[in-house]
Amino acid sequence: MTMFWVGLGILAAFGTLCFFLARQLADRLRTVMNGIAVEGRCIRRYSTEGSEGNTYWHHVHAFTTLDGQYIEFEEDALLLAQGDTVTVRYRPGSPARTATIMGPGGTWSPLFGSLFGILISGTFTALGVLFVVLSFTP
Repeated sequence: MTMFWVGLGILAAFGTLCFFLARQLADRLRTVMNGIAVEGRCIRRYSTEGSEGNTYWHHVHAFTTLDGQYIEFEEDALLLAQGDTVTVRYRPGSPARTATIMGPGGTWSPLFGSLFGILISGTFTALGVLFVVLSFTP
């Protein structure tokens, strides 16, 4: 019966994470397909150091909506330098929340990061399901 509870815990934790990441990716892809495209710029690139001494790069982008609202948002991207011009896509109802540089004219690296997270969390979710199923098998 311990395998059932371990499996259920893994399933709950990683299933929730996988659902959240998949929903976030679907939201971004909806913005890429149906959003308004404007020119933006990477205005700031900075690094932070992780607990194990790893360096993580962060990118802050800025753009102006068609109705004149200036917005800054952070989205990581590989091989993007401060000052680079990118295409920003957003949905008019909530540009600050939906802005992304993912897509043509921007970069696809946020897509790969999302897919990697979904793959890892999905694998652990499947492992949790396997534990639950095996706990009922004699």
